[in-house]
Amino acid sequence: MTVLEYDDYIDRIETSWKSTVRKIQSIILHHKDLGLTGPQYHMLAMINAEKSCNISFLADKIDVKPSAITVMIDRLVQSGYVERRHDKQDRRAVLVSVTPLGEEVYKEASSRSREIMKWYLEQLEEHEVKSLTQIFEKFDAMERPVVSSKTTKTPEGNDV
Repeated sequence: MTVLEYDDYIDRIETSWKSTVRKIQSIILHHKDLGLTGPQYHMLAMINAEKSCNISFLADKIDVKPSAITVMIDRLVQSGYVERRHDKQDRRAVLVSVTPLGEEVYKEASSRSREIMKWYLEQLEEHEVKSLTQIFEKFDAMERPVVSSKTTKTPEGNDV
């Protein structure tokens, strides 16, 4: 494929990607009737997956400062979805975990989100669903390319 052909595909992918992600995320991440914003739902999902974790772990996971996480955790604690407690091995460390109410809310929000994703996938042919899945899995398995101002290099050092 030539550079011009890639440019056309890149333009088309960027346009449709942004629109699609914005549309789907606005539906699957916001559960206002459950008292969750998109970021709060994402945070609840991460804590639920770990069962118990500290603020630093969460901050590292989403690449933000711990102070940004603390504000979000405060809101989840106020809603009764998350609880804080001191680590038994290190009293200075604070651990967060999902409460029984938070687990219920997370399960409901997750179920709704999966139903929405299912609806979108049902609009595709079976081979399209398989191809889409394989493409995302392939992208996920790739190393991140090193981008410079003049060229992009693959992890193997080849120019892209």
